Amino acid sequence: MRVNHTDVIERMKRAGGLKNDSRLARALGVTPQALSNYKKRGKVPSDLILKFAGMNGLSVDWLLTGEGHRYLAEREGGKGAAGASHGEVARGFAKFAALTPDELIYIGKLLRIMRSSDSSTSEVLKWSIDAFLKAVESSGDEKTKGRCEEGIEQPSDNGGNEGC
Repeated sequence: MRVNHTDVIERMKRAGGLKNDSRLARALGVTPQALSNYKKRGKVPSDLILKFAGMNGLSVDWLLTGEGHRYLAEREGGKGAAGASHGEVARGFAKFAALTPDELIYIGKLLRIMRSSDSSTSEVLKWSIDAFLKAVESSGDEKTKGRCEEGIEQPSDNGGNEGC
C-alpha cells in the first residue's frame, strides 16, 4: 500500500481544524518551508504523523489511508482502550506530543519488541525497563535527600516549593 502524503497533510488540516499549511506547520513544530518540502517530495516524516495523531487523538490508520475510524475513541464505541472519552484521550496524548523524535523512534522500537510473538523477549524487556526505572528513581531520591540535608527546598509539581 502506498501512502499519498499530500492526502495525509490534507487530513491533518481537516482533523485539526487548520485553515492552511502555515497553521499546520506551526502545529507540527516545523517551518512552513519544511512542510512545503514534505509535500513536494511526497513524504512526511513518520514522527510528525505520530505526533499529530497523538495531539488530536486520531487513528494513525485513518491519517495514512483515510479509512476506518477517525478518532481512537471511536474504535471503542466512544471510549478509548481504558474507558476514557475522546476528550480524555486527547488530553492524555498531550504529554505524548511533547516527546522528541528520538523518543518516538525508541518507543516505536520498544512496541515492536513487546508486540513480537516471542513473549519471553517481551518479558525480559519489561523486567529491564522496570529495573532501569527503579535505579533512576532511587538515584533521584538520593539527590533529593542530599539537597534536603543541605537545606535546599525542592520544587513541587504545582509550582511552589516542597519542604524536605
